[in-house]
Amino acid sequence: MQASFDARSSHTPQYALDTLHALPCGCVAAVYHTQPWDVEVVALEARGPHCLNTQHESGRVLGLAMSEPDRLDR
Repeated sequence: MQASFDARSSHTPQYALDTLHALPCGCVAAVYHTQPWDVEVVALEARGPHCLNTQHESGRVLGLAMSEPDRLDR
């Protein structure tokens, strides 16, 4: 008997890049949209070469937010 399965769980969130934002310190933040929960994740993608903010580390989540109601039908 041979069984096959999809390695991705149906509960695993899928992230889609929405936008990139250059911050005044030279760092780059990215806004991701998750499915199926319709949550926005803001994460630091790149640290600026002269950034003095100790909170800015690549991959650090800067914020989470529920998507606006008018964006639910994407």
